[in-house]
Amino acid sequence: MLTSDVRRARIAERVEYKGHVSVAELIRVMRVSRMTVYRDLALLEGEGRLHRVRCGATAFPSARFEDGADWMTWRLTQQQAA
Repeated sequence: MLTSDVRRARIAERVEYKGHVSVAELIRVMRVSRMTVYRDLALLEGEGRLHRVRCGATAFPSARFEDGADWMTWRLTQQQAA
């Protein structure tokens, strides 16, 4: 079983790497309860490490991209794919 600090660090890394994670994914991967995930996400958001959204979390653009141009390119690609 992971300590809470290690678990939160892994959640933050996963969000930064993937850009978005769902609560269901975190429950499955971290093997913890839904409420534990919600508490961890709330704490990480309070630390400014991610942004909570409905049923998950997203990374701040600055955490994933070096500059605004990279962010805009990624965002345009996402919009075109949709």
